[in-house]
Amino acid sequence: MSAYVTDTHALLWHLSGDPLLSAPAADIFCQTDAGLAEIVIPSIVLVEVVYLCERQRVPDDRIERILALPDQPGSRYRVAPLDEAVVRALRRIPRAHAPDMPDRIIGATALCLGLPLITRDSKLIGSQLLTCVW
Repeated sequence: MSAYVTDTHALLWHLSGDPLLSAPAADIFCQTDAGLAEIVIPSIVLVEVVYLCERQRVPDDRIERILALPDQPGSRYRVAPLDEAVVRALRRIPRAHAPDMPDRIIGATALCLGLPLITRDSKLIGSQLLTCVW
Protein backbone atom coordinates (compact mmCIF):
# COMPACT_ATOMS: atom_id res chain seq x y z
CA MET A 1 0.00 0.00 0.00
CA SER A 2 1.36 3.42 -0.95
CA ALA A 3 1.85 6.05 1.72
CA TYR A 4 2.33 9.81 1.48
CA VAL A 5 2.84 12.84 3.70
CA THR A 6 0.51 15.78 3.14
CA ASP A 7 1.11 19.46 3.55
CA THR A 8 -1.46 21.79 5.08
CA HIS A 9 -2.95 23.27 1.93
CA ALA A 10 -3.38 19.94 0.17
CA LEU A 11 -5.27 18.51 3.13
CA LEU A 12 -7.47 21.58 3.52
CA TRP A 13 -8.21 21.68 -0.20
CA HIS A 14 -9.15 18.01 -0.15
CA LEU A 15 -11.54 18.51 2.76
CA SER A 16 -13.21 21.48 1.09
CA GLY A 17 -13.28 20.03 -2.43
CA ASP A 18 -11.26 22.98 -3.66
CA PRO A 19 -10.28 22.82 -7.35
CA LEU A 20 -6.81 24.12 -6.43
CA LEU A 21 -5.95 20.53 -5.47
CA SER A 22 -4.22 18.91 -8.43
CA ALA A 23 -5.69 15.82 -10.08
CA PRO A 24 -2.83 13.52 -8.94
CA ALA A 25 -3.12 14.79 -5.35
CA ALA A 26 -6.91 14.47 -5.40
CA ASP A 27 -6.53 10.90 -6.63
CA ILE A 28 -4.25 10.03 -3.70
CA PHE A 29 -6.73 11.48 -1.22
CA CYS A 30 -9.57 9.53 -2.90
CA GLN A 31 -7.49 6.33 -2.69
CA THR A 32 -6.84 7.02 0.99
CA ASP A 33 -10.52 7.66 1.67
CA ALA A 34 -11.23 4.30 0.00
CA GLY A 35 -8.61 2.56 2.18
CA LEU A 36 -6.19 1.95 -0.70
CA ALA A 37 -3.41 4.35 0.36
CA GLU A 38 -2.21 6.00 3.55
CA ILE A 39 -1.69 9.67 4.30
CA VAL A 40 0.49 10.89 7.14
CA ILE A 41 -0.40 14.27 8.61
CA PRO A 42 2.61 16.01 10.22
CA SER A 43 1.68 17.37 13.64
CA ILE A 44 2.74 20.87 12.54
CA VAL A 45 -0.16 20.74 10.05
CA LEU A 46 -2.54 20.55 13.01
CA VAL A 47 -0.88 23.62 14.53
CA GLU A 48 -1.15 25.51 11.24
CA VAL A 49 -4.83 24.66 10.90
CA VAL A 50 -5.55 25.90 14.43
CA TYR A 51 -3.77 29.13 13.51
CA LEU A 52 -5.76 29.47 10.27
CA CYS A 53 -9.01 28.85 12.15
CA GLU A 54 -8.12 31.48 14.73
CA ARG A 55 -7.40 33.97 11.94
CA GLN A 56 -10.71 33.01 10.32
CA ARG A 57 -8.97 31.94 7.11
CA VAL A 58 -10.59 28.49 7.21
CA PRO A 59 -13.86 27.36 8.83
CA ASP A 60 -13.69 26.67 12.57
CA ASP A 61 -14.75 23.04 12.10
CA ARG A 62 -11.69 22.23 9.98
CA ILE A 63 -9.41 21.29 12.88
CA GLU A 64 -12.06 18.98 14.36
CA ARG A 65 -12.54 17.29 10.98
CA ILE A 66 -8.79 16.72 10.67
CA LEU A 67 -8.42 15.46 14.24
CA ALA A 68 -11.27 13.00 13.60
CA LEU A 69 -9.72 11.52 10.43
CA PRO A 70 -7.44 8.96 12.15
CA ASP A 71 -10.24 7.81 14.48
CA GLN A 72 -12.75 6.86 11.79
CA PRO A 73 -13.25 3.11 11.27
CA GLY A 74 -10.87 1.82 8.60
CA SER A 75 -9.11 5.18 8.40
CA ARG A 76 -5.83 5.32 6.52
CA TYR A 77 -4.90 8.73 7.96
CA ARG A 78 -2.41 9.05 10.81
CA VAL A 79 -0.64 11.90 12.57
CA ALA A 80 3.16 11.94 12.73
CA PRO A 81 4.72 13.56 15.78
CA LEU A 82 7.33 16.29 15.67
CA ASP A 83 10.05 14.27 17.34
CA GLU A 84 13.83 13.99 17.45
CA ALA A 85 13.97 12.05 14.16
CA VAL A 86 12.08 14.83 12.37
CA VAL A 87 14.39 17.44 13.92
CA ARG A 88 17.40 15.52 12.62
CA ALA A 89 15.84 15.40 9.14
CA LEU A 90 15.05 19.12 9.40
CA ARG A 91 18.75 19.85 9.49
CA ARG A 92 19.07 18.22 6.04
CA ILE A 93 16.68 20.72 4.42
CA PRO A 94 18.42 24.04 3.74
CA ARG A 95 16.50 27.15 4.71
CA ALA A 96 16.78 28.32 1.09
CA HIS A 97 14.60 25.36 0.03
CA ALA A 98 11.94 26.06 2.65
CA PRO A 99 12.24 29.47 4.31
CA ASP A 100 9.08 29.01 6.41
CA MET A 101 9.67 26.75 9.39
CA PRO A 102 6.31 24.89 9.14
CA ASP A 103 7.11 24.00 5.51
CA ARG A 104 10.56 22.75 6.54
CA ILE A 105 9.03 20.62 9.29
CA ILE A 106 6.51 19.14 6.84
CA GLY A 107 9.32 18.40 4.39
CA ALA A 108 11.45 16.96 7.18
CA THR A 109 8.60 14.67 8.21
CA ALA A 110 8.43 13.29 4.67
CA LEU A 111 12.22 12.98 4.51
CA CYS A 112 12.38 11.25 7.92
CA LEU A 113 9.67 8.75 6.96
CA GLY A 114 11.04 8.23 3.44
CA LEU A 115 7.66 9.06 1.91
CA PRO A 116 6.59 11.28 -0.99
CA LEU A 117 5.17 14.66 -0.06
CA ILE A 118 1.87 15.95 -1.43
CA THR A 119 2.62 19.64 -1.94
CA ARG A 120 2.35 22.53 -4.33
CA ASP A 121 5.32 24.28 -2.69
CA SER A 122 7.61 25.06 -5.62
CA LYS A 123 10.73 25.43 -3.46
CA LEU A 124 10.28 22.00 -1.89
CA ILE A 125 9.49 20.49 -5.29
CA GLY A 126 12.58 22.12 -6.80
CA SER A 127 14.85 21.13 -3.92
CA GLN A 128 15.27 17.58 -5.24
CA LEU A 129 15.62 16.48 -1.62
CA LEU A 130 12.13 15.00 -1.61
CA THR A 131 9.87 13.10 -3.92
CA CYS A 132 6.90 15.41 -4.34
CA VAL A 133 3.48 14.81 -5.83
CA TRP A 134 1.43 17.58 -7.30
